[in-house]
Formats: sequence, structure tokens, C-alpha cells
Amino acid sequence: MTIIHYDFRIDALTPGTLRLSRFVDYVDALRSIFDAGDDVFFHQVRKGSAVLEFGVKHKAAQRIESRVRLLGSADMPADLAAQWTNINRYLRRDGASAKLSRKGSKAVLARFAGIRTPLAQEAIVHENGTLDGTVVGMKGVDDSVSVWLKADDGNLLKCSTKREIARQLAPLFDTYVRVAGKGKWRRGDDARWTLEEFNIQSFERLDDTPLAKVVQDIQNIEGNDWNELEDAQGTWHELRAD
Repeated sequence: MTIIHYDFRIDALTPGTLRLSRFVDYVDALRSIFDAGDDVFFHQVRKGSAVLEFGVKHKAAQRIESRVRLLGSADMPADLAAQWTNINRYLRRDGASAKLSRKGSKAVLARFAGIRTPLAQEAIVHENGTLDGTVVGMKGVDDSVSVWLKADDGNLLKCSTKREIARQLAPLFDTYVRVAGKGKWRRGDDARWTLEEFNIQSFERLDDTPLAKVVQDIQNIEGNDWNELEDAQGTWHELRAD
């Protein structure tokens, strides 16, 4: 079975700084972009930049590349536009940009500007979304409680929420979480987006272990013979096929 490999290269991250929760975000968005079901396999995260490598069955490669080339164009359908927006939003939050190409090829199939998105003027956007960060503060004496999250880049994100949700968040002080709700974002003349308001409507606790550490822990499990296989990737493909 012929497998064609593709690289999704995130310029500002490494396997050691790519959080597991963000890794899942990128992979889920790319899965929707590829839209090829069991014909796509995740292969590895390579060193250098964070390079997410995918394997695609030859029979699906042409259709996938045709979809990918629509990204950012006027002909981009709604499902691709949604994931295009999601990936660029994740990249902006990570201070990064990315590109998707065939492994070993200099030709880029799609570029994701992320933090490099050219913006010409000030704008305000209200949208539903999520924020990731560590709970570092909480204060309030009425029905609206202020909550502070420390983002991965060290910035403090001031949010608000109902007292009931704040009570549930309180035991997670110093814990890495993802909050969901509605935010107000302002784009300044410097082309940077700043969070002005964010109302937390729900949250979940996240694993803040870097992906590289997770992989290492799996490899260190006693009795794990994965690294001793002659063709680990082929065995994985057979398991996936079953």
C-alpha cells in the first residue's frame, strides 16, 4: 500500500512546547480539512519546528490536495472556511504561523498566516471561542466574578463568569484549564489582537504535559516492545485497518 506523507509545520513551536491540548486542536482541524476518514494516518511529530506528519493512502491524495488548495480562496466551502479560521486562531494564540506541504517537497499546498495575518485597521469582533491558561486569580462580591488566567505566553487574561461557575473553578487554582464562552477582541493599528472581555460559560481541566513528554512516557512503559518492531509504522497501519 502506497502512503504519501504530508507535513504541517508550525514555525514558532517545538515538540517540547506544543501542549497536548493544542496538538489535539490542530489534528482535529486538519482531520476535518482532509475529510478522508480511514485513508489518513497520523505518523509522528518531528523535531525542529513542531512538524506534524501525516500519512495518506495514495488513492486519497489527489482529492485531499484539491481540497487543501482551496484554503484561503474565494471558492473555499463553508466546512473548509470554518477549520481555516480555527487553525489561524490557534496559531495567533501560539504566536505562530504554519504551512502544509508534501514531505520533502518545497511546494507549499497551503499557508496559514496565523500571527502574520496582514491587518490594515482597527476592528472589534465578538465571537464564541475558548481560552487556555492557568487559573491564577478570582475576585468578586456580586453575581459577576472576575477570573484571571495566565496564558502560555505569560499574559494575563481577565475574564468574568457567574458566581456558580466561579465556585466550581475555585478548587482549580493553579490548574491548567480551557474555558469556553463569548469574547470581545480588538485589533489595533499594530495588527495585534487584544482580548478585552471574555465571559466564561463552561470550562474543562486540561493536561498541560508537553506532547514530547507524553510520547516519552509511553515509550518507557515496562514491557513496551514498540521500538523493537522492524516496521512499527506498518504494524500501526495494520492495527488501524483491523
